[in-house]
Amino acid sequence: MMTIDDIKRLKDPENLKKHRLDNLAKACANSETDEMKSMWYNKMMKLADEYNMKDYVMRRLVH
Repeated sequence: MMTIDDIKRLKDPENLKKHRLDNLAKACANSETDEMKSMWYNKMMKLADEYNMKDYVMRRLVH
C-alpha cells in the first residue's frame, strides 16, 4: 500500500534522488563485511556523482 509520503516522493524528483541515496547508505551501514561495505559505498558515491549531490552525501549520510 502506498502512503502519502510515497506519493510525494514519486512526484518530486529531488526527494526520489534523496530516497535512493538514503537506501544505499542504509545498505552500506547494515552490511557486515568490508567487501560489501566497499561495494555499497562505491555505488552510493557513483550515484551521488550522477545526481550531482556529493555534498548531500558527505554532509548527511557519511558519518
